[in-house]
Formats: sequence, structure tokens, C-alpha cells
Amino acid sequence: MTKRLINDERAVSISVGTMLIFAITVTTMIIVISSFYTMIDREGDMVMRNQFEIHGNDLALQISNIDTTVQIVNNSGGKVENVSFRFSLPQTIVDEQYSIEFKNDTNEIIFESKRGYNNQVKVSYVTSEVDVASTTLFSGPDNFEFYYNPDSNLIEVRNV
Repeated sequence: MTKRLINDERAVSISVGTMLIFAITVTTMIIVISSFYTMIDREGDMVMRNQFEIHGNDLALQISNIDTTVQIVNNSGGKVENVSFRFSLPQTIVDEQYSIEFKNDTNEIIFESKRGYNNQVKVSYVTSEVDVASTTLFSGPDNFEFYYNPDSNLIEVRNV
């Protein structure tokens, strides 16, 4: 009887089969879990880009409103003394801080975050009477203001 157990190769094949099934199960679980996290991360990137577009379009609209106001007053022979618009932005979007850059040379508002891949959104704005001072803002608890400076004919962005 002892001789039969030593020479029986079925015990080896059962052990190898069990190890293979375990290895395949672990590999499958790792693949499923990692693809779940990748899918969640992509959703976060998409939400961030959508939020950047929403806030960028709102800021572009306010810049255009100030430009239109200045143009109407100047065309009617008046002089603009003070035009401003206060706004606040969320401290974080998808639990990440971000920066906002106003570029006068390309007439763009650029939202950018270090999270994920390619989280940069460019929103164009159009002005005909005034320019926007090139500035970079960083998300935080501050409130901001677009302020028309009649001396330099620029819309400036400042903390308030």
C-alpha cells in the first residue's frame, strides 16, 4: 500500500491543478479590480473636465459682459469709471486643486490640474474694446473680481 502512494502521480496532478486554479483566480481578481479603479479614475477626469468647461464658459461670459458694457458707454460718449464682477470658484474639483490662467495673447482661459492625464481645458473668450490682463490664479478659499481699469483699458483679475 505504501508503495502505491509513493508511485501514484495523481496526487501531484491534483496539487498542480489546485495551484493553477488559485493562480488563475487571483490573476482574474487583480485584473477586475484594477479595471474598476481605472474606470472610476476616468470618470473623475471626465467630471473635472466638465466642471472646468462650465466655470470657464461662465468666466468668458462675464468678460464679454464687461467688454460690452465698456463698448456701449464709450460709443455713447460716456466714460467708464468702474465696472467689476465678483466671483468665487470651488476650492477643489474632484478633490484636486487646480490653476486658472488668463492669456491675453490667445484670448483663452486655461484650467489645469495635475490629476490624471491631460486635464487641461481651454475656453476662448472674445473682446473687442478691452483686453484681459494675463494672470494665473490658484484654487483656494479666495473670492476674485474682474475689474475694469480705465487707465490701462484692461480687465484685471484680483483677490477680494
